[in-house]
Formats: sequence, C-alpha cells, structure tokens
Amino acid sequence: MSRAKNFSIITKEHHFFKTKHLLQFIWSIEITLFLVILQRLYLEKYTTALIIFSVFLTLLGVAFLAKKNKVEQSAILLLVIMTGLISYFMWCYSGIYDEAVIAYPCVLIMTAMLGNKKLFISLFVFISLSILLNGAVNSYGIYTNEISQSQLSGAILIIFIFSLISYTIAIMAKDFRKILAQLDSENKTVKQSKSEIEILLRHDILTSLPNRLMANDYFQSSISQSSRDDNKIHIMFIDLDDFKLMNDALGHQAGDSLLIEIADRLKKTVRKEDLVCRFAGDEFIIILDSFAKPELVANIAKKIISAVQEPFYYQGHQFICGCSIGISVTPDDSLDFNTLVRNADTAMYHSKSVGGNSFHYFNDEMNTYGHEYLSLITDLRKAIKDEQFFLVYQPKIDLKENKIIGAEALIRWNHPEKGVIFPDFFIEKAEKAGLICDIGEWVLNEVCRVCKEWIDCGAKDFVIAVNISSKQFAKGNLAEVIKSVLEDNDLRGKHLELEMTESLLIDNSEELKNTFKYIRKLGVLFSVDDFGTGYSNLGYLKEFDISTLKIDRSFIYDIPNKTKNQALVKAIIQMAKGLELNTVAEGIEDLATANMLIDFECDSAQGYFWSKPIVKREFVKLVEEFNNESEKLAIS
Repeated sequence: MSRAKNFSIITKEHHFFKTKHLLQFIWSIEITLFLVILQRLYLEKYTTALIIFSVFLTLLGVAFLAKKNKVEQSAILLLVIMTGLISYFMWCYSGIYDEAVIAYPCVLIMTAMLGNKKLFISLFVFISLSILLNGAVNSYGIYTNEISQSQLSGAILIIFIFSLISYTIAIMAKDFRKILAQLDSENKTVKQSKSEIEILLRHDILTSLPNRLMANDYFQSSISQSSRDDNKIHIMFIDLDDFKLMNDALGHQAGDSLLIEIADRLKKTVRKEDLVCRFAGDEFIIILDSFAKPELVANIAKKIISAVQEPFYYQGHQFICGCSIGISVTPDDSLDFNTLVRNADTAMYHSKSVGGNSFHYFNDEMNTYGHEYLSLITDLRKAIKDEQFFLVYQPKIDLKENKIIGAEALIRWNHPEKGVIFPDFFIEKAEKAGLICDIGEWVLNEVCRVCKEWIDCGAKDFVIAVNISSKQFAKGNLAEVIKSVLEDNDLRGKHLELEMTESLLIDNSEELKNTFKYIRKLGVLFSVDDFGTGYSNLGYLKEFDISTLKIDRSFIYDIPNKTKNQALVKAIIQMAKGLELNTVAEGIEDLATANMLIDFECDSAQGYFWSKPIVKREFVKLVEEFNNESEKLAIS
C-alpha cells in the first residue's frame, strides 16, 4: 500500500471520529440545556429559560450542519456559542462565583478535541480575560454582580455541569485508552516485525537454516570458550556435487526441494550444539564446537557424505547427489572466521578435484591448488564467452578402401596467455563446474557447420564424430540441442556421430533410452568410445541402438608383439560383426599394426600412423593428398 493511500485512510478515519465526537458533544449539551430550561421554568426565571431555549434551537442547527459534513464550521460555532453563553451567565448573574463558570473547562476540553491550536488559544485568552475583567470591575466597584442565595438550585446546576464535564472527560479518556491500545498493538507489531527481520537477516529463507551472518556470530561466541577449554573449532565447507546438473534437468523447484532435504539431513547428522548454516547456493557450512580429536570430526564427515548420498525423489524422479567437504580448524589454520571459511572452501575444491564424495583437511598445498582451480574456472567461463575454443580433426581411415571416410573432432583451448591447452587438462574440471554443456553445444554447432561445408563441396558420405559427456545427457535437453544444430546447419543426421564411454550406459533408465531413440530417429549415429575398458555387461548393446565400437588404444598398442591382445581384438571384431556393428581401432602408429587389423577384418582405424589431429585447413589438404585422384574429396 502506498504512503499516499495510507495518509488518505488516516485522514478519513480522523474526520469520522471528529464528526462523531462533535455530534456526541452537541447532544450531551442539548440534554444539559434542556434540563437547565426545566429547572429555570420551575424557578419561574422565564427570561433565562428563553435565552437558553434559543441556544438550544441554535445548536440543533449546528447539529444539522455537522451532519452535512461541515465539521470545522460546526465545531467553531458550538464552541463560540457555549463560550458566549457561559460568559453571559457569569456577567449577568453571580460573576466569577456563578455556577456556569465551572463549564469553562468543559469548553476548553471540547476545543482541544474538536478545534485547532489557534482556536484553543483564542478561547483560552478570551475566557481568561473575561474572568479577570469581571473580577476587576467587581473589586473596584465599577460593576457589581449579585451572588445568588439559592444554594439548592445552584447545586442542581453544578451537578448538570459536572455531568457534562464528566461525559466530555469520559469520551476523551475512551479515546486516550483506544490510542494507548493502538500504540501497544503497534508496538507489539513493531517488535514482532523487528524480530522477524532479525530472523530473516540471520536465517536463510529457503531452508530456515542460519546464514553466514549468524554463523560468524556463533563462531565469535564459541572461539573464546574453546580457548579456555583448550578445544578446537572445526569449520566444514560442504558443496553438493552435480547440483547444477539436477537444477538444469528437473528445474529450480526440484533444486529447492533438494536443498531443503539436504538441510534437514545435515541437522540430523550433527549434535544440537553444532551449527549448520546455508552459506550460498548449494554450499553449506557446519561449525563443530569443542572437538579435541580430529578422528571424531572425520567420522562426522563420513556420516554427512552417507546422508547426502541417500536417494532424493521428486515427482517420480530419483536423484542421487554426492558432496565434497573441506575442513579447517582453529587455531592451526587461523582464528579468523572468514579465513577459516576460505581455507575450508579451498580444501573442498581439493575434494572435488579428486572425484568428489570425499573430505580433506586444509593445508598450504591445497591453498595454491585452490587458487589455480578457481582461476581455471574463471578462465573457462571467459573462454566460452569469447569463443577461445577451436577444433582439430583426426582422420578416420576405411581399411578396406584405404581412404579417409570421416574424422573425429577434438577440442582445443587457445588460452590468450598459456597458449593451446589440451582437453585432458580442462574437460573434467569443466564437467565439475557445470560448464561442459555450454562447451558441448558450441562443439556440436561447429562440427555440423564444418561438416555441411565439406559435404557441399563433394564429401557426400563424410561423417564427423564428436565426444559427448554424460553431463550433456543428464541435462535432459540433448535431443533438442542436436535437432536444433542439425536444422540450423541444414545437415542430415547421418553425417554426425556421437561418441560416448561405456560408463554412460550404466544408467539403463527409460529417460536415457528415450533420448537415444529420439536422436537415432534424427539419423545420428552412436559409437562406444574406449570399448573394452569400462562396463562389463554387454547387454547394453541390445538395449541401445549402437552403430560402432571403438576399440581402446590400450589393446591396439604393440599388438603385433602381444598375442593376448591379438586374441582380444579379434574377439571384439567378430562379436561386433555378429551384432552387425562397425569397428574402429584407435591408436594405430605403424604399418604392421594396420596390416594386422586389416587381417582381422576391422572396418576402420585412426592414429598417428596416418595423422595426428590437425586443424581444418591442414585436414582438407591431407584428404586431397591421401585419397586417390578419381575419388578425391573436393573439399575446401
């Protein structure tokens, strides 16, 4: 509600109560005047009764004016008329000893409630001067008032006036009590609001956990006690693994539900005297007070990892979330809260870098590593924004035809300061930081663009393979992304091959199968990279529409001199033929190995024997030189 609207409401309420009180005063005065008229008629004082009756009628007109919403004018008329009437009785009868004089305070009370400051002062000055003047003229004999001898009639009149004054005071007291009640209610509301604001300032809205501000206060109060008891305070920094992945796949509501669930699990894992707080996003801090033995803290860290790993269910979806934990301790690492949190954060990144789902204590080496990791992630974000990545292509050779039929696209990072960086250095870290999907989309779009360019120049059956991360599948929109990049580049799906590791296929979920089916309907091919090194259950070859098996280089290396590897490679090729799958051998470095693979009836191969991964311009030149003149690919 706006301030102007509030002011308008308050003004209307004030006007309403002022009108109400004005009418109350008018009718109370009218009743008093009516009784005084009857008294004066009884005493046969007809002139006085007539004067009072004329005032009685005038006040009826004032009441009518008040009901017509002329409140200010009505109030002034009422107060002036009453002041005049009282002054008339004072001067015409017993002077300052007249019973009517005690009605002056009633007029001033009414003025304070109905009028304004100027009117109040004016009437006060008039009444004071009138009383003073009456006293003066009587003292000097200039004018003499006769004091009434009728004690009973005076007493009755005083009772009437006291009743009027009492009623006026009662109305004022009622308003005063109401104001006090409102002030008390507003005071309670303010205190409650202040308390709620303090809770909001010191607690996380989503999880209701204390926030970093309260964590700092708790630490400060604990540090002095721990130094006296010779105990240590441990700070645990907890970061959820793959939280962004779930947030992207299932939506922010699912992410919020997970955070609430994790907060509840963490509180149940630690003692009541320990503090669990939400630091930011999917990061939590636990302050463990008064622990002397580090092995006790290690046990708590293990319990936390187990608790976080419990399955989380949301709208029929099951999600398992791990966590990485870093631990810092007083006074070894610092006595400053912010420094301890920073050190625990660094140790957490070390836990994340070794695969997550683990905990580590902080040390100086981690500090150096942590800064390097943060720097790398910052550089990666900038690289995505500034398009610092580029692709190189390693040719895929048809062993029967001895010609280049396709390529595997591999990413490189052209760092502005460090030069060319290979994917082994940054892909895993990009996955952990949740950046791999953005990088992967850029790769898919670039591959499709280049492939379309080459096909338009004559490479009709050319296929480019690209590696796909499990994180891209888990995000849930890979099918839409692939459909979009194919349409944007006007490329048919059969020219794109997606390579994945066997471990990705462990997730034998309906969602994954549906994604595969949708992408296969687009004509896109699937191949299993590094076949033979991962998932041992080959049932997935039936479940998923795989077209190619890429035999891992560890089986190919020095195969002419390793009979066991020869038997294994031959068995893989024969199995693939039985399942109507193509085979690709990786890591070919010499002619003897190539010839042996030809003898084994391997379909195609790639390796340094033909070419290392090279940039687009060099790749085009290689294809033109390698393929024979009659079937040369006219690509540029």
